Amino acid sequence: MESSHGVGIGVFMWVGYFLLLILLLWMMRDRKAKAAELAISQQRWQAEYDQRQRLEEELSTLSETLEQEVDLRTQQLKDVKDRLECEVQATERAKTRMTSIFESAPNGMLVVDKTGKITQANSMVASIFRCTPQDLVGKSVEQLVPQELRAQHHHDRDAFQQHPSKRMMGARRDLYGVRFDDTRVPLEVGLHPVDLDDGAEIVAAVVDISERKSYEQRIQERNKALEASNRELQEFAFIASHDLREPLRKIISFSKLLQEGGYGHLNQEGQEFSGYIVNAAERMRDLLSDLLAYSRVTSKANPLKDTRLNDLLEDVLEDLQLAVEECDADINVGELPTVAVDKVQIRQLFQNLIGNALKYHHNDRRPVINVFDQSDESVFRIIVKDNGIGFAQEYAEQIFEVFRRLHDMRTFPGTGMGLAICRKIVQRHGGQLYAKSVENEGTEMVIEFVKNRE
Repeated sequence: MESSHGVGIGVFMWVGYFLLLILLLWMMRDRKAKAAELAISQQRWQAEYDQRQRLEEELSTLSETLEQEVDLRTQQLKDVKDRLECEVQATERAKTRMTSIFESAPNGMLVVDKTGKITQANSMVASIFRCTPQDLVGKSVEQLVPQELRAQHHHDRDAFQQHPSKRMMGARRDLYGVRFDDTRVPLEVGLHPVDLDDGAEIVAAVVDISERKSYEQRIQERNKALEASNRELQEFAFIASHDLREPLRKIISFSKLLQEGGYGHLNQEGQEFSGYIVNAAERMRDLLSDLLAYSRVTSKANPLKDTRLNDLLEDVLEDLQLAVEECDADINVGELPTVAVDKVQIRQLFQNLIGNALKYHHNDRRPVINVFDQSDESVFRIIVKDNGIGFAQEYAEQIFEVFRRLHDMRTFPGTGMGLAICRKIVQRHGGQLYAKSVENEGTEMVIEFVKNRE
């Protein structure tokens, strides 16, 4: 019994060991499973942690980038704001400046919109129309136009709006405006269109020309009076010179008859006195002839015709042939242009100038006279140059004055009218005559005619 009891205890112990072993194995397996689960959980947690770290880093990077973008955008917006403020300030300054210029302009200024309404006016234009600037703003510009011209002005304004262009002051004359007191005022108006999105506005510069019109009227009246006076003087010069020449002719004729002894013999003193009479009468006759020629420059002028000056000079030299031979002068005429002139007067001009060059020749040298062309694009310029006695340049204008002489009658006889006639002839042709001279060396007489003169 004891042995079976011992066996039973042993079996029980082996069963116990076996169960304990199984329990240990189960516990070990369960522990490994938990360890595996723990490892898996740890790995999952580590992965999540790493992912969170990456997300946090990305978020941090995005945050920094966003902050930079915000800072940059903020700075850009600030720069735009500053620039806009500067532009607004500049615009305000420009507006203030333009308003000041508009208001202080020396001319009256109006701004008219496309409908014909006045949108802006300065004090000067208000003073022209005898009102205030506020009275003009909002009014139709036609209200400033005479009643009988308003319909035409409206039509002209519409046409101008269709094809706006700058129109300078004085482009149209005899414009009149109507003041607020219904009086009329002569005006000059300049127009300057300004393009806008909704159509062109017109800036009009308005000038009151009442004073100028008054001056022009007085000038016209004085010109008429002067023309009448000139005609009377020309008629008087013609009549006086014509009527006085006949008594002078008789004085000269009878004085010469007395000198010749046909009506008795004169003693030496009588001969001398009668000689004085003849010389004085002949000088007076020549003076009257020159006065008549001077008055006829404009009163008896011929139409201007194209004339070849070389042909005209040939006729002049033929007339002066005797004087040329007496002086043994060398006269050279270059190629001269064809000019629209009064042939008779220009022939007299060259005859006087060449005659003077012969008359005032230098006794110590042979007279040399050159006539040549120095024309340019704007003027015909013909020069008569000599090597005569010349004169000081300070007298270059004095020699063209009526009755003005640089030498006494005994040395160089004459009336002092020749060069005055010459200048008047050239002026009648719209040109000018002037002299260049060096004393004891010679003189240049310069004739200039404007090309393409109306």
